[in-house]
Amino acid sequence: MATTTRSRARRQPVQPQMDATSDVIAEIARRYAKRALCIFAHPDDLEFTSGGTVSKLCAEGWDVSIVVTTSGNKGTKDPAVTGQALAGEREEEARNAARVMGAREPIFLGFHDGGTTNDDELRALIVRHIRRLRPELVITWDGFRVGFNHRDHRVAGQATHDAIYPSADDHLYFPEHKEDGLEPFRPVAMLLAGSTAPDYHVDISKHFRTKIRAVLAHTSQMRGRGEAEMVQMYREREKQARQERPDLPPMRESFTRVVWGR
Repeated sequence: MATTTRSRARRQPVQPQMDATSDVIAEIARRYAKRALCIFAHPDDLEFTSGGTVSKLCAEGWDVSIVVTTSGNKGTKDPAVTGQALAGEREEEARNAARVMGAREPIFLGFHDGGTTNDDELRALIVRHIRRLRPELVITWDGFRVGFNHRDHRVAGQATHDAIYPSADDHLYFPEHKEDGLEPFRPVAMLLAGSTAPDYHVDISKHFRTKIRAVLAHTSQMRGRGEAEMVQMYREREKQARQERPDLPPMRESFTRVVWGR
């Protein structure tokens, strides 16, 4: 353990622990590299849960990468559509949405819908991308939320959590990565989307139209809805949110924050 600690100290500058109650995005931007990695289950998960936050990050000069664990090859009610055709369509939609937000082109792990498991295969893939991209912030599903949760959402969140701690930062996990020059790494914070009791709220009022355009890029899932209809829907949500929690930004995306030590 002492050897691992000394090795980590050589790789990364020693800094005071980030306050677990801090403004995560602002603190990382002030103290670390502005790199984020979003890990979600399906091609449209990010845009619906975090599209405003990612648009804000990109507008503020962050380098945002995206990993999607499935190709969304079962997300349709159309009996004439094949899984192969749908996967290709949904992956292209995700690329279009990433361009709208200003993020990098998504990376698809290619699992079937409903076919992900929090096992060594999935964790090794996530660890590889964490070690390669070295994000200081990770955004993913809350895989530990109570109540109903889609299997792929739950698995994506739990596998990402397990990949960050302890796997990505301990060199004896997946040591084959060393052959590709990938060094251990741990992000400083994680934001969990879809939480039932969030404690971190991002004001997306300046970016919600970009979020809407990114959501609308997923045409196979929108059932003909247009931008005007979506704007109206979000304005109604804004009014309701203002009444329910006047102390929070009315146009917001909410997360549970996790701050990791180094």
